[in-house]
Amino acid sequence: MNGWRQLATILWPSFLVACGMEVLVFALFDPLNTFCGADALRMSRQSLYTAAFFIFWLMAAASSACTVLLARPPAAERRGAPPQTFSG
Repeated sequence: MNGWRQLATILWPSFLVACGMEVLVFALFDPLNTFCGADALRMSRQSLYTAAFFIFWLMAAASSACTVLLARPPAAERRGAPPQTFSG
């Protein structure tokens, strides 16, 4: 899989998950009514929504990147070597 396709494989599903998390979390919680340091940073409600979205997207992208990393075949298989069999 080339680099751009792999990047899209990571970012697109994580974007959709971040959208869903944004809807679920902020349907239940108002960011200005919960203490999260917004008063100290003087952030508006919309800027908190934006920051939370990018945090959700980063977390989901990290999860997708781990999945892509773990789904790759071992280095020996990528080079064309025959797979090893273990007899026990």
